[in-house]
Amino acid sequence: MSLNRKDDIMDNIYRPGTMVCARYKTFDGKLQPGVFLILYDEALDSHHQFKENVTALKCTTSDAIIGNYTVTLNDGNNEFLERDTIVACSKVHTIDKRQIFRELGTIHPITYRSVYKVYKRFVNEVEREMEDYL
Repeated sequence: MSLNRKDDIMDNIYRPGTMVCARYKTFDGKLQPGVFLILYDEALDSHHQFKENVTALKCTTSDAIIGNYTVTLNDGNNEFLERDTIVACSKVHTIDKRQIFRELGTIHPITYRSVYKVYKRFVNEVEREMEDYL
């Protein structure tokens, strides 16, 4: 449950599957707004001492990135989305919670399962490539 109060931002909990608008750092260090799907909130991890960050997947409306590790969210289950949205399961970002400025909604559990399966496929490929070079 998110409180959406700036002064209590570190106490906000962002449940996996929540879509947010947040500022993130680009490769040149500039802050830019973007849309993200939350995967992990440090505050929910009892084995983690920090709670300032979330891990999220980058979302876009551009079909230029459609590929093996993307999921389209226009399945009719996520009415809060104003446009067709694509989750890039290979674009993982760590976001400081202070940079989250809007919560859009939580995607449908069926949709989230689809995202999870594609993300897991990406992680398995990362593991395979890492093991090849150990």
